[in-house]
Amino acid sequence: MKSDMQRTTWGILLREATGTLEAQGVPDARRAVLWMLGEVLGCSQAHLLAYPERGATPEQVRRLRAMVARRLLREPLQYILGYAEFYGLRLGVTPAVLIPRPETEQVVEVALDLLQGRFRPRVLDVGTGSGCIALAIKHERPDADVAACDVSEDALRVARTNAGACALAVTFFHADILAADLPNPGAGPFDLIVSNPPYLADEEAGTLAPEVLGYEPHRALFAGEDPLLYYRALAVHAQKGLADGGALVVETHADHAGAVCEVLRRMDFFGIQSENDFAGLPRIVIAHGPAG
Repeated sequence: MKSDMQRTTWGILLREATGTLEAQGVPDARRAVLWMLGEVLGCSQAHLLAYPERGATPEQVRRLRAMVARRLLREPLQYILGYAEFYGLRLGVTPAVLIPRPETEQVVEVALDLLQGRFRPRVLDVGTGSGCIALAIKHERPDADVAACDVSEDALRVARTNAGACALAVTFFHADILAADLPNPGAGPFDLIVSNPPYLADEEAGTLAPEVLGYEPHRALFAGEDPLLYYRALAVHAQKGLADGGALVVETHADHAGAVCEVLRRMDFFGIQSENDFAGLPRIVIAHGPAG
């Protein structure tokens, strides 16, 4: 009789785990299993697909099944793996921080475009979470002086760990966007202030996927009854903190991009425009600071 180790091949694990997730209606089941199995085996997805007949050890079987059990509860794949890929960086993520999205990579693209031609630009990322925006900008512009803040100390610990792992020098500090003033990290005034603030109204909670509502930090998602709350606060801080010719870039709810533009217009920002995300929805707003 064959041993359990001989019977349990990579291919069998892939089929069984995928079937388990699919039976419970978990989306993208095969993709998730490929990521988890690759992590367990310590090899690329292409490698495990090329050698489905190879045997898994009992410990590898146990680890995969534990991961699948977490995914059955609709825990996000990135939290299970412990990391997310963002703008060419592998960043650690925990339930203390939002999982970086592709749309936020577009925010980085816009930010980098605005920094072209500026020597040693000064950048502030407000509400940094995992540090994804700040670290991506620093990675692409090593000459930039980048600071980032968050109201959550747990998030800041994740961001600082990511900065160390990526060997990127970013100044992280604790600050509340809704406070009258932000602490001065010593890098301002800033050529660019960038933010992906909370922008969901509480009433939208029922529209969210269980992975988001059940696991991601609500403090980073929801703006309460006023989805423009954080944009008004950001505009006030940007009025004080932007250098001459500096710009503000924010990620927004697709339904509120126009309203965010109007908030900035009323506060005398200029060159205000919105850009669409990959789905063609207005999700990024750019504005230039009022004349000092």
